[in-house]
Amino acid sequence: MKNFRVIKLSTMCSTKKLTQKVELILNEKANAGFEIVTVAFGTNIWYMPTAYITYCEKSV
Repeated sequence: MKNFRVIKLSTMCSTKKLTQKVELILNEKANAGFEIVTVAFGTNIWYMPTAYITYCEKSV
């Protein structure tokens, strides 16, 4: 059984800074042996750029 985890990131800064943070987290999780399932970008109710990263442990 896979255990999925979701990371939510929001920022009042530019989308460039948000994508840089997402890239760092993706590299960190991939190097730690996790499987990246999805990455989604959007805005929240206050139109702040938001990113959702879903990951799980790799199946052996």
